[in-house]
Amino acid sequence: MGIFDYFERKRREQERKRLAEKAGAVLTGAALGGLAGILFAPESGDKTRKKIAEKSKDAALNVKSSVEDLADSVQYKAYQAGETSRKIMGDLKEKASDAKEDFKDAVENAKYKARAIGEVISEKAEDAKEDVKEKAEEVKEKAKETKEEVEEKAEEVKEKGKKAAEDVKEAAKEVKKDVKDGAKEVKKDIKK
Repeated sequence: MGIFDYFERKRREQERKRLAEKAGAVLTGAALGGLAGILFAPESGDKTRKKIAEKSKDAALNVKSSVEDLADSVQYKAYQAGETSRKIMGDLKEKASDAKEDFKDAVENAKYKARAIGEVISEKAEDAKEDVKEKAEEVKEKAKETKEEVEEKAEEVKEKGKKAAEDVKEAAKEVKKDVKDGAKEVKKDIKK
């Protein structure tokens, strides 16, 4: 049972209760009026009985008419309530359908944006990958050039080291020769 059905049922119960109270008041009023008429009647028994019968018929007709009016009123109110409920349900269904369509549109829009973002990210990743490749090639090339330069400098240092070693060797030979010559002279001087 939906919430609208519940509210409609409660409203009908209240309407029936109110109408029953009205009908009870009408019937009570008719009965009291008839009783008062009998009690205060200045006429004979036959005439009073005829009047009571007529008043009872009139009261019965009034009650019947009131009950029929009441039934018509209740029926009309029930019809109105049903129409209102159908209209409200139709409006709610339409709003729910619109909300569903709006949600579908929002989901599609989100998917589109996600695809677009994915494409941009993929494109940027591809660009970054290419940049990294290029930088790696540049670093590799620089490393190769640096290696060659280091090898050339090492070769130069090696050659210079060899030359310096030969120069030292040569100088050592000369010093040795000078020392020998000096020692010979010192020996000669000592002998003299």
